[in-house]
Amino acid sequence: MSTEANMHLADEEHIGEMGLHGEFNRNIQATRTHATQAAEELKAAVEAKGRELLHAADDKAAEIKAKAEHVYSDVKQKAQEIRKETEVYVKEHPLTSVCIALGAGFVIGMLARR
Repeated sequence: MSTEANMHLADEEHIGEMGLHGEFNRNIQATRTHATQAAEELKAAVEAKGRELLHAADDKAAEIKAKAEHVYSDVKQKAQEIRKETEVYVKEHPLTSVCIALGAGFVIGMLARR
């Protein structure tokens, strides 16, 4: 083979290597682009799911708050009724009420000593 032929083969090999190198770089760039897009899609999906969960938690908290307010209102009303009934009973039976209070005080005192 002549020197010219060897140079021509070397040039073709160099061009081939550059082609492979270029192809490799294009593949790397395509992979980076794909990874970036996948990361952005994942980020968007996570943010959307986070907003969805936040709204669900807010709805559940509002539901629990409404139930708690209803229960509080019922308990408050019941306590007022019991207080009124107790006042009426004490006014109608003062001696019995004093005896009950003394008995309850005595029992509590005995339990507190132990």
